Amino acid sequence: MTGRVTHHGFAQGRHGTAAAVVAAMLLMGFISVLHAASTPVLMLLEHTQAGKQIQTKIEVKGGLVASPDKGKPQAKWIIRAGDALNSEGQPGDRSINFYQSTDTQNTLLFIVKVRYYQNAAGRWVPQFLLNEEPLVIRQNGRWQPLTTVQGVPNLIERTGTALPNAEGYFASLEFGMSTGATAIDAWLVQ
Repeated sequence: MTGRVTHHGFAQGRHGTAAAVVAAMLLMGFISVLHAASTPVLMLLEHTQAGKQIQTKIEVKGGLVASPDKGKPQAKWIIRAGDALNSEGQPGDRSINFYQSTDTQNTLLFIVKVRYYQNAAGRWVPQFLLNEEPLVIRQNGRWQPLTTVQGVPNLIERTGTALPNAEGYFASLEFGMSTGATAIDAWLVQ
């Protein structure tokens, strides 16, 4: 007997074991490439529910994305930085539109602009600017919000204590709506 046993047409022994080890190494290398090529997380949208922190990943992908927390109003939302990126140059700016949905339409609540800044380790980290500019107009000598929720004008109240960088971008944003608890039902990354 030569130390080789055939079972279901496959030879096992020294050569079969070596082939299995090589195949396992190739598979592990392929999995790490898939992980590295995954869609980067731009930001984390966070809220508290029943005393627990709930985080939703907002990835850099196109199209309108429905929130897993659709229809669940929150008094306070927090936006935190997503993945830090390795890049030769500064990654391009992004803009994320956040919506509240009904059966027939999406109402724009606010826009967050994202710009990457390099950290001490040389990686690019996203920071955020809450942009309400297109959502208000001056009418009859007063600023009026264009966005309404259930017919009531809605303004954003920033509640966090973080300070912005020199360009006005924050490492995280903490905010609520002037009308009370509001659901973020969808977003669009541009």
